[in-house]
Amino acid sequence: MTKIAIPSMNESGLESDVCFHYGSCEYFTIVDVSDKNIESVKTISNLSPEIEHNCAAPSKILESHNVNAVLVAGIGGRPLMSLAEKNIKVFAGITGKVSNAVDDYNNGLLQELSMNGTCNCSHH
Repeated sequence: MTKIAIPSMNESGLESDVCFHYGSCEYFTIVDVSDKNIESVKTISNLSPEIEHNCAAPSKILESHNVNAVLVAGIGGRPLMSLAEKNIKVFAGITGKVSNAVDDYNNGLLQELSMNGTCNCSHH
């Protein structure tokens, strides 16, 4: 079983639109996948218990939910490093709904990222 987190715009689960900014998303949709089958879906807040906003805060939240992989549109180097330090794999290239992101992951259409990141935001 793989526990996947997808940055999401709302709490609509698989029907939520993906959020294109990993660190600033309000929610993560957590999807348990086994042999390409969705076993469960839940939504969690991306609000750190310490009310902190930094590059490591989302990775701490995801680690506490035993996430194995994160699907993103793009991500900066520091957040990517924080996830890698927690042995959470990162796959880029998501668009559309959370359900589309999970389908793309299951079909091998997303790119696993190295430590270089894919975001050109000036604040990373």
